Amino acid sequence: MNWYNYDNRSPKEIKDGIEAQSKRGDIGEQWWSRRFVDVLESYSKSNRLTRGKRYARKGQIVDLTVENGVVSAQVQGSRADPYDITIRGDALDEDTWTEVEAAMADRAVFAAQLLTEEMPADIEEVFEACGVPLFPETYSDMRTRCSCPDHANPCKHIAAVFYVLAERFDDDPFLIFRWRGRSRETLLDNLRERRGADDDTADQVPFDRGDDRPLGECRDDFWTGDGDVPEIQIRSGTTGTAAGVLKRLGDPSTGLADGEETLVEYYTEMTKPDSV
Repeated sequence: MNWYNYDNRSPKEIKDGIEAQSKRGDIGEQWWSRRFVDVLESYSKSNRLTRGKRYARKGQIVDLTVENGVVSAQVQGSRADPYDITIRGDALDEDTWTEVEAAMADRAVFAAQLLTEEMPADIEEVFEACGVPLFPETYSDMRTRCSCPDHANPCKHIAAVFYVLAERFDDDPFLIFRWRGRSRETLLDNLRERRGADDDTADQVPFDRGDDRPLGECRDDFWTGDGDVPEIQIRSGTTGTAAGVLKRLGDPSTGLADGEETLVEYYTEMTKPDSV
């Protein structure tokens, strides 16, 4: 049997396979998963990608795990035994991850989002500033392998793993970091430690917190001083110019009959001390 006829055979049906949730259109809802799929689809336009998407939606993936720097999977094809697939992306070394985590911690918004297990929209900027990409920039940056006899790479089995992996990234974006060599637990612990160290610098500045008792326990003496309050003098006084506002605005007494007292004169007289 030649390869063309073999390649078009229907895959062996399996139960409880890993099935893509998307049943039509593009696979990958979030920007980070779409970025991952774009690397695949920009490299190849063959019908193997279409078949791979069909395999993903049909649930032909038997197993899929993400470890530091490598994705391992098994995909059931038309033969009795499933094919073994690996997708390798270089895991960042410890020094690079230390630099990346320091950059994450320096940006309070990024650190806050990651610590609540959200993926910041501009997270790629942190990696780029450290001279490394978050995602492989091209398909050739990855080392992909399938045990099937197809000479093409990506074959439909590799493509199926890509599509299901993209949905895994949708559900858990921390798998991207895991693939790049950092587990969720290690990343979050290091961010907490760095952010905690930054917050501790505030404790180096003396600050008198005063009475730490609950308000309900100090109602009787809340408004009393501690005996060291300096004398406070309050003086009241009047303006030195009588009817100052009226004089500033101008005399509004135009039209009064001759001999009648103007408003300025009236209020000046009323505000004299002996008129009160």
